[in-house]
Amino acid sequence: MEPNTSNRIPFGKLAFGLVLFAVGTLTFTDYIDVIDLRDLWRWWPVFLIFIGVSNEIDSLRARKSDGGYIMVAIGTWLLVANHHFFGLRHSTAFPLGVAIVGLGVIVHALVDAPASARKENGNDPC
Repeated sequence: MEPNTSNRIPFGKLAFGLVLFAVGTLTFTDYIDVIDLRDLWRWWPVFLIFIGVSNEIDSLRARKSDGGYIMVAIGTWLLVANHHFFGLRHSTAFPLGVAIVGLGVIVHALVDAPASARKENGNDPC
């Protein structure tokens, strides 16, 4: 039995809209001198992580890989390196990003539907 996907919220689009809303709101509040955006700018990789995770949710629901885990890995690497979490810098935090990509590949190897099953269901564009 094929799951009903017509009533599912597209998390990728929702996340992208939320990021645009947040950027616009933060920029406006900086313009009217409510907050200083330069202090918040250091946290920009959180947006990459947020969009990547939401993309991964959509991908796992569809049982296909869209590479959202790569965006999560890059965002995590940059966030950890920019803030020197655990004393890490860009060169020393890079293996953390590689580990996240590896985890994403493992998850999709276990969860994704085989290409033949996607073709039979009409979900494969090839």
